[in-house]
Amino acid sequence: MTPADVEVLYVSSVPSPEQFVAMQGELLPSAQQVTYGMPESGFKFHSLIQRGLLDNGARVTSLVGRSATPTFYRGGWWRRVVDRPRPSLVVDHRGFPNVRVLKQAHLAASLAAGALRWRLRTRGRQRFVVVDAAYVSALPGVLAATRGVTRVAVFADVYTFMADVSDASSRSGARYRAVRRVVGRTYRSIDRFVLLTRQMDDVVNPLGRPSIVMEGLVDADMAASDNVLEAKDEQLTVLYSGALRREYGLAHLVDGFRAWDHPSARLVVYGGGDFAPDVAAAAAADPRVEFRGTAPNAEVVAAQQRAWLLVNPRPADQEFTAYSFPSKNMEYLVSGTAVLTTRLPGMPPEYDEHVLTIDGSSAADVTAALERAAALGRTALHERGDRARRFVLERKNHRTQGLRIVQLALGESHD
Repeated sequence: MTPADVEVLYVSSVPSPEQFVAMQGELLPSAQQVTYGMPESGFKFHSLIQRGLLDNGARVTSLVGRSATPTFYRGGWWRRVVDRPRPSLVVDHRGFPNVRVLKQAHLAASLAAGALRWRLRTRGRQRFVVVDAAYVSALPGVLAATRGVTRVAVFADVYTFMADVSDASSRSGARYRAVRRVVGRTYRSIDRFVLLTRQMDDVVNPLGRPSIVMEGLVDADMAASDNVLEAKDEQLTVLYSGALRREYGLAHLVDGFRAWDHPSARLVVYGGGDFAPDVAAAAAADPRVEFRGTAPNAEVVAAQQRAWLLVNPRPADQEFTAYSFPSKNMEYLVSGTAVLTTRLPGMPPEYDEHVLTIDGSSAADVTAALERAAALGRTALHERGDRARRFVLERKNHRTQGLRIVQLALGESHD
């Protein structure tokens, strides 16, 4: 069998591009997209997986439970929306009442019903199911409705460590312990595992079922976007783009940069989040710090390509980092600009020669790393970034990773 003969059911909270934009328009004024719902990084991750399946010839039916709650989005009834962005892709956004508790129960039943209809419709064909393992409220019903079909779960996070989920933000309490038990039992019904890091395997796959590690993927079409040395900023520019959260090491980045005795360097920061006021205050106090807030993706990508260095200061000494590989690192690497990151335990050794590292989790460690990187000079940094870009485009592009998932589901994986 080839991927062109395969029907795929994809169950997640990832909307079509049109619905993603529409949902942002429904956010309440006090809400921030980076702190709840489907952030852009998650949207890109799952959308690229779907594109990888499609580009390998599979036919994909995407069942979507949009991640909206009355706390952050307008209430009332959210109607069903069916999009067909490509001939071989149907994106079915299920309708739901945006009412606390009722919404999750309604969507769980609706997604299970949609999965059952897909199972009946595709009888006799080569097929498999892909589920976002983080969608814990939908998993039991979808897995029950697709019994007898190979189910592949994509783990971009481990539920135990998902601080953004309201009932998992604390590791104590009866509600959290009950949810954790249910999730653990649900994961035992999964047939194949796509894991962000190898360390996840012991946590979510106690039965040792077939799995692959897919720490990320990049858009193969980025090969057409050149990063040219002559277009680099004349001024030494260090750039951070993404969610501005204190737990992501932003305080160490800002303090470490400001302690760096390099008068002509500048730190450019894009993004929003609870640390944004601190970045704005740093920009007001230090003319070398520039806070640009949230901006269109095209503007951010262009700024990444002009910068000398892209930095990710996420602390490497916290327990959850063994189960994470920031999508930011993949986004940075494919830009063609040199990357400076902490030594995250979930980062495979093959990346070591393609990144510069922050050896520690303090502001002083950031300062030392910036000094080492700047000493290489603009040309050497550009050459390192170009090598890293070619590495991820050749080895981690969405078509290659999509094919690995198909092979895993069909029992043809060579990992």
